[in-house]
Amino acid sequence: MTKYTVCICDDETSVRSELRKYILRYSFIQDVEIDIMELNCAEKLFDLSPEYDILFLDIRFGTRTVGIDVAEKLRKMGNTSVIVIMTALKSMCIEGYRAEPFRFLLKPFTEEQIHTVLRACLSKLNRTICYIRVLCDSQWELIRSDRIMYIYSKLRKRYIVCAGNETIVTWQSLGELMGQAPSGKFAFSHKSYIVNLDAAASVRSNEVILTDGTAIPLGTHYKDTFMKALLLNTTN
Repeated sequence: MTKYTVCICDDETSVRSELRKYILRYSFIQDVEIDIMELNCAEKLFDLSPEYDILFLDIRFGTRTVGIDVAEKLRKMGNTSVIVIMTALKSMCIEGYRAEPFRFLLKPFTEEQIHTVLRACLSKLNRTICYIRVLCDSQWELIRSDRIMYIYSKLRKRYIVCAGNETIVTWQSLGELMGQAPSGKFAFSHKSYIVNLDAAASVRSNEVILTDGTAIPLGTHYKDTFMKALLLNTTN
């Protein structure tokens, strides 16, 4: 059974408790294993590696409206979790789109609404979760493909760079790693580089800029196929 982790980030204890109760009830009813972590400050998310699958994030903390800015920065850092932005103000939903949320949740919410949102989040995760088997230091490891930002080859070794700047080193070939990647989600940008298309923020004449600001070389002979793959990924 797949286990999911949900992070609740809200400065109100009553809101966190209510959400926890509804999520645990959903977990029991649907027989889905869900771990829950709680934070009372949005900035604390920067200190966490992206170890959660779903993030319920409030927009307002005390007198500060910082949730959207935090979510946007998380995306730029390579965070690919399913983000649900919570707000009591319907007007804030429009501004929140720049943080690429999966859903908006208006307060006060009901248990039925939480269950509906969870069902949609888990459905999205089930469509996108894929693991790549990597041989590292004579041991096999499973890496979630959506955590990978890019892979590159240097001096006969392959370096798998994940969100949060975690790097895994292996002797496996780029072709072998690419063969395990989910179809349509990764593409060669250069003979020595594979890019997670969901992590690509923009493309310049000879490089791909990732959401965390990293510049990846875009080879002349790979540009057409990379752009086609990127456009297909955008429309799917």
